[in-house]
Amino acid sequence: MNKAGKIIGITLGSIVGAIVGILVLLVLVITIGAHIKYAEFYKLTDNVAKNPGLFDNYIPQGLTFNDDENYFATCGYMKDHSQSRIYTVDKKTKKQHMYLLTSNGEPFLGHTGGLQYTNGNFYLASEGEGVFRFSASKLDGSKTLEIGPAIKVNSNSSFIFSDDEYIYVGEFARVPAYPCDHPFSFNGIEHTAIMTKYKIDDFENPVEIYSIPDEVQGLARTENGSMFLSRSWGLSFASYDFYKTSQIVKTDETMDGAPVYFLTEPSKKINSIYFAEDLDIVDGKFISLTEGASNKYYIGKFAFDYKIFSFDIDELEK
Repeated sequence: MNKAGKIIGITLGSIVGAIVGILVLLVLVITIGAHIKYAEFYKLTDNVAKNPGLFDNYIPQGLTFNDDENYFATCGYMKDHSQSRIYTVDKKTKKQHMYLLTSNGEPFLGHTGGLQYTNGNFYLASEGEGVFRFSASKLDGSKTLEIGPAIKVNSNSSFIFSDDEYIYVGEFARVPAYPCDHPFSFNGIEHTAIMTKYKIDDFENPVEIYSIPDEVQGLARTENGSMFLSRSWGLSFASYDFYKTSQIVKTDETMDGAPVYFLTEPSKKINSIYFAEDLDIVDGKFISLTEGASNKYYIGKFAFDYKIFSFDIDELEK
């Protein structure tokens, strides 16, 4: 190799080395910075399973657990606008499976905001479309999964939860991108989004309406009536807000024949790493995930944000 070639080789090697060094430093800064900034979040959470599909242009949104078959299930949409998906992760074996979603035989491209398993069925909430109900028996290891037609509800249907007796369907609000038109106020606080409680298999007759804050991505409710909300908006903020029953106030208002309750101020707010998403309850703990490590956002990859994680309910109840 001549002198010029050696110089070019040394220069290229130095540039590559510098880039690698910068990337390593960036990973360390983001990881250490996240653990310092969100120390309470990391203290209260434990990793319970792998968050699947994060390198496949998949953007996870919904999360639930099939306690009859012992697997986690997530739903999400795609960065390249191809078919939305559901992934399953076996709790014991860690084996994963991916399903491409169809609705009425056509590829389903919807947002798939929330997912819930209860009583042998899955319920999938899709922004503005409604709720899809389909049997868990359809998750049989095939390549595609038919979810059927949507059931219309009285909100924009962004997230969903069930305590096995009732189904809760709520909407995400943020002006101007995601406006909601359900204004209620209490003690000077005003909300425009709602969450509706239905009996299972009856989406026509609301049992209760809850006036909720903006940017709610998921909800889970404990046996004693406390509520845990995940809230986030892009890189600007994310938090998990815990409401004891005393912060859930019955008002004099009604909507669609049901009494309206108002969520005032949470008893505990846990600031968290970005892009907090859906919630469920497994083995007496809240579980959740984020979309931050997907190929759409990437920042979570640097923080090694690859897990489904849990919160201890008893710690939050204190």
